[in-house]
Amino acid sequence: MDERIIKMVENYGEEDDFFGEVSEEYVNKAEEKLRVKFPQRYRDFIKKYGSGGICGVELEGVQDKLGASVVDATERWRKLGLAMNLIVVEDSGEFARCIYSAEIDDDRVFSWERGGTDLHPRYKTFDDYVIDIFQEGIDNL
Repeated sequence: MDERIIKMVENYGEEDDFFGEVSEEYVNKAEEKLRVKFPQRYRDFIKKYGSGGICGVELEGVQDKLGASVVDATERWRKLGLAMNLIVVEDSGEFARCIYSAEIDDDRVFSWERGGTDLHPRYKTFDDYVIDIFQEGIDNL
């Protein structure tokens, strides 16, 4: 994970912004439910933070035995036509930010609109995405 993400969380995070560390067992359970493998950068993020965000920015993730918001969001968007090899990392209601499963060699983050058919590339990597949206939240303080 990019050190800038860790610094942003340390400098701007507040108590209860994130669920907290998640065991490999619960990450694996979320993957099993979605029938995908998480890309390494996303896996590292959810193992360290679970789910949540800073400055009003929220990312889907895993919350131990309480469940996994990434599973709920991804299943919801799949019912709307999202491909089975995509994982929703942000659900805005009108659009989703998603990443390909680890089996697809593509680190980019995409936007997919409700009722849409096309993916729109937005970021080169998951880390680039997190840095940008966290910085946007910080700038809007």
